[in-house]
Amino acid sequence: MALRDSDKTASVRQDGFGARSLDVDPQVGRIERLDLIPVLSTSASEQAIRARAAYLTSVEDNPLGRVVRIARRGDALAVFSTVPDGVSLSEVLAALEFRTISVSGEELLELASSVVTALSTVHERMPSIAHGALTPAHIVVQPDGSTVLTGAVYADALQALEKNREHLWRDFGLALPTAANFPRFDQRGDVTQLGAIVLAITQRRTLRRDEYPRGTHDLALSVSVTANPATDSKLRLWLQDALQLHGRVTFGSAVEAAGAFRDVLPAATERTLETIALQTTIRQLCGESETAPSEVLSHLRAS
Repeated sequence: MALRDSDKTASVRQDGFGARSLDVDPQVGRIERLDLIPVLSTSASEQAIRARAAYLTSVEDNPLGRVVRIARRGDALAVFSTVPDGVSLSEVLAALEFRTISVSGEELLELASSVVTALSTVHERMPSIAHGALTPAHIVVQPDGSTVLTGAVYADALQALEKNREHLWRDFGLALPTAANFPRFDQRGDVTQLGAIVLAITQRRTLRRDEYPRGTHDLALSVSVTANPATDSKLRLWLQDALQLHGRVTFGSAVEAAGAFRDVLPAATERTLETIALQTTIRQLCGESETAPSEVLSHLRAS
């Protein structure tokens, strides 16, 4: 690829994994550079990341964003990954929190459904693989409302750190189920991370470091996003099951979680307006002009 080690964009975002910046490669397209934190830049972590990246690259019809380069300079390790057109969920949540955008509860359900479907697709196509690092920064919502997951190369490196779930949440923003020893980065763990993502969407903001795991139960029980009490009740129950707040394993994979989430949603024939509205919002966040004219939305609202 054409990017040099010194290439940086003016906008750099920092999270628990490191410093992220976006650029465009003339051959590959949009590229995210992640300069990893020291604990993920060791030789052992690099080996684990490279092995996972090589495996995922070899998988045909891989629905995940792919790594195109891993570069080391001294003690620093950088991972370059393709990023589809769209906006990260972390940016969507920030826009919701600071009221840059305004969406209805039904649109929030559409957004959550898009993320649930993306992880379900990964688990269905690659039943032996867990994403392992599902955070808002690793979720890209595309202009058509669909979702692509990135950052799926860190699970083995994270597992090798042998951190407990409190440290993993505090340091990386990763929700994981309880475990006798250290949490396992498997598909069950992915579902817990998915539950935390959907909970954040219902709150219209990124979850705080003090809200997991101790504050999650009360937060999930207080969720109310629509004007339909039955829908909100189903959503609260799904969140409790996904986050395993009952102390039992309910969903072994995102495929099972997605099947249950469909019961939360209205019938597909009743979701046309919300789908178009979500697409319009994402396009606006991407800097595109509104593609659904106001008269079309008005017509759909009246029909």
